[in-house]
Amino acid sequence: MTKRLGVVLVLLLAVVTLADAQPKPLRPFTFILDFLPYGEYTPYFTALDKGWYRDEGLDVKILRGAGSGDTVKRIAVGQGDAGSADFSAFTGAKANEDIKVTAIGAYFRRPPHSIFVREGSGINSPKDFEGKTLSTTPGNSHLILFPLLAKLAGFRADSVKWVTMDGAAMGPALITGRVDGAPFFANHEARLQKQAKTQGISLKRISYADAGFDMYSLVIFARDDTIAKDPEPLRAFLRGTIRGMKYAFAKENLEEGARILLKYNPEVDLDAAAGAAAVASRYSMTEEVTSGKVAVGQFEPARVDRSRDVYTEYMQLKRRVPGQELYTNDLLPERK
Repeated sequence: MTKRLGVVLVLLLAVVTLADAQPKPLRPFTFILDFLPYGEYTPYFTALDKGWYRDEGLDVKILRGAGSGDTVKRIAVGQGDAGSADFSAFTGAKANEDIKVTAIGAYFRRPPHSIFVREGSGINSPKDFEGKTLSTTPGNSHLILFPLLAKLAGFRADSVKWVTMDGAAMGPALITGRVDGAPFFANHEARLQKQAKTQGISLKRISYADAGFDMYSLVIFARDDTIAKDPEPLRAFLRGTIRGMKYAFAKENLEEGARILLKYNPEVDLDAAAGAAAVASRYSMTEEVTSGKVAVGQFEPARVDRSRDVYTEYMQLKRRVPGQELYTNDLLPERK
C-alpha cells in the first residue's frame, strides 16, 4: 500500500511538473501604426522579430495606418489594443469628439512634420504654400496642424487645396507634378529623394519646426476602459517596445533594424529605412532622455500642457482638455 501510494505521488508530481513546464498561451495584441511601415517604426518590428513581445506574453500583430486621426478612431471602436498617433490629432479627437483614449508613452518628443517640394518649384518657405495644391491622407496630422503653420507663417490656410490619397501615392504624385507638395515626417527624406532621383528630380524639405513648432509628436495610446480594466497587456507592450527603441535607435543597430523592417515589409527600401531610423532616433532619444532627465517614453507635464495649449488655440479646439486626461506615465516600466 505504501509503495503504491509512493508511485501515485511520483506520477502526480510528474504531471504537475509537466504542466508547469508548458509555455503559457500568448495574449493576442493588435497595434495600429499611424502610417505606412517605414524606418521610424523599426523599434516595433525589432521587438517583434527578436521575441521581446513574446517574452512579455504577447502575440503582437502590427497593422499599417492611414493617418493619425484614422488610427485614433480605429482604436476607439476596438479594432486594436493600442495605436500610434500624432499628439495633435490625438488631442483634437479628445477635445472635439470626446474620444475616450489616453496616451501611455511618448514616441517622438519633437515634431518631425515637414512638407516636401520639388527643387526649383519656387517654394522656399512655409509662406510659399499659399495658393498651392498639397496631398494628404485621411486624418493626417500635417493637415490638422496646417492652420497653425499658416498662421505662424502669415498666410491663409484655406488658400491651399488638399488632395486626399493613399499614403503610398503621395511621393509619386509630388514627383510627377500632380501636387506641389507632399507632407511627410522628416525621416522620410532619404526614401523620397531616392524615388525622385530615378526621375532626375531633387526634392526640398520645408520643416514645420522652422515656423516655431516644439511640441510632442507621435505617442502610443490606448482606450481608457482598457487602461482601467486590463492594463497588464499594455504594460507588457510598453516594456517590449521600449526595449526595441533602446536597441533599434542605437547608432550601431540602425541598419539591423532596417533589415528587420524589410523582412516584414519587403516593399521598403533598405537604405531609405536605415536613413529614416537615424533621423527618427533624434526625435525619440532626445537630450532629456540621453542625459537621464526623463525615462524613454515618459511624458513631462509642463510640456504636455504647452503642447495642448498650442493645439487648442491654433486648431480652434472645442475645449481645453485637462492634462491629466491626455496622458499617463503609470504604465511605463521606468519613470524619473
